[in-house]
Amino acid sequence: MQLITTDFHSHILPGADHGSEGIGTSRKQLDIVSSHGIKRIVATPHFYPTSDNVKLFLERRSECARVLKGSMREGDPEVLLGAEVLICDGIERMEGLEALAVEGTNCILLEMPMTRWTGRTYDTVEAIASMGFDVVMAHIDRYDPKQIDELMRLDVSAQLNPGTFFSRKGRKFAAKWLEAGRVAAIGSDLHGADDKGYGEFIDAGRAMGEYASHVEKTMEELLSGAKAL
Repeated sequence: MQLITTDFHSHILPGADHGSEGIGTSRKQLDIVSSHGIKRIVATPHFYPTSDNVKLFLERRSECARVLKGSMREGDPEVLLGAEVLICDGIERMEGLEALAVEGTNCILLEMPMTRWTGRTYDTVEAIASMGFDVVMAHIDRYDPKQIDELMRLDVSAQLNPGTFFSRKGRKFAAKWLEAGRVAAIGSDLHGADDKGYGEFIDAGRAMGEYASHVEKTMEELLSGAKAL
């Protein structure tokens, strides 16, 4: 029985960011996703506060979603619209932040910067969490474990990418947060149309073992009320 049927983090909207160059790639992505038994996938194009504004981002996402919807077939997964929002100092004061949550929910996917985190970085995450969002931190397996320990003291949850399950260090890292009940989601972070890479996402779901059903249930709860294309 496949316990993971939700992909929480992907870049499948044609032309929305560097994840898919156009509808041909996006169509291949949908074929791959459906072939692996995924029933629901969250499209999370990058939102960069330093180069985007919410209104223009939503217009671009809407147009890309319209193109994708026109290519969808019976048997394709439900596609939900969200964003992968890069944390910048003070973003909690940005007008329209709530529109970057997954449509129909309070769930927002935040990405930490690759530059050094400061106290202000953590303050920004904490401020967003205090605004009533269900905050999920994207691919926390990418970062320094000491930084993650500090981040996970806040009222946030973690999303893991599949790569963390395929090394001894990564499996140990994943086990720590799964056992602590802090992993709310797993996502392929799908860019391009690599079937082998997507197979790793399915394998990662299996690698969660007893925790897979809990993570799937948590994703369902976070996405309750979300609007599908």
